[in-house]
Amino acid sequence: MSPISTEQGPAKEVGALSALPPIRWTERYFRLLWGSIGVFGFLLLWQAGVVAGLLDPLFTSTPVEVLLTAFRLVPSRDFGVHFVSTAQSLFLGLLIALAGGVIFGLPLGWFPTLHAIFEPVIAAVYGVPYIAFLPVIIMWTGIGTTSRVIIVVWSAIFPLMINSIQGAREVDDNYLRVGRSFSATNLQMFFTIALPSSLPYILAGLRTSIGRAIVGAVVAEFFMSSKGLGYFINLKANSLEMASAFVAVVVLALFGIALVSLLTYLENRFCNWS
Repeated sequence: MSPISTEQGPAKEVGALSALPPIRWTERYFRLLWGSIGVFGFLLLWQAGVVAGLLDPLFTSTPVEVLLTAFRLVPSRDFGVHFVSTAQSLFLGLLIALAGGVIFGLPLGWFPTLHAIFEPVIAAVYGVPYIAFLPVIIMWTGIGTTSRVIIVVWSAIFPLMINSIQGAREVDDNYLRVGRSFSATNLQMFFTIALPSSLPYILAGLRTSIGRAIVGAVVAEFFMSSKGLGYFINLKANSLEMASAFVAVVVLALFGIALVSLLTYLENRFCNWS
């Protein structure tokens, strides 16, 4: 009897597992489903508001007109030049902000003396809006790529620096005890323990910095450039070509979503242990 019961036990377990209800796709893609419903609902209300006369199409355009304009405008060479200009300043500024935020942030969080010295300076500079420095930056660097990159760096570096500081300060004590038990120096533990442990904090700061960098790039192009999506939006809005302006806004939004989605993939790929 025992051999028979041994063989039937796993069979019953397999049967029980197979009897479980399958995971529905609505559960797997819950956020995508409801997010799409929210977007389409907003577009429907926008279109209905224009049709009902609650919104002036001269200033708000319509989703249908924006979509038709996008098919005509996005493939054009002129729009591509503006997009590439914004992407160049955005990626260059984000790269510099990432390097600077991590290089300066991790030591400030790891060494208490450095943190005590520079924390008031960071708090003071972070509290000043970067727009207040636009005239000074224009005077120093002129109107061009350099000034726009400076604004992007200014916009993006502080979340990265602050998160890097916090990541270095929140290292698990158990890891530090293991490092000390192997007679590791403070500098060795910084590179082998603090830096890897801070990676989730750095990526979280980068997620915030992406949105701030896009805002900084657009604001800089309002005042410091003759090309770029920010300049394009300002130009078309002043000409009351609202459909074209909204196309650029949508492209910026999709660009930001793509960057955040890529970052989420990298976070799930390399930080699934956190």
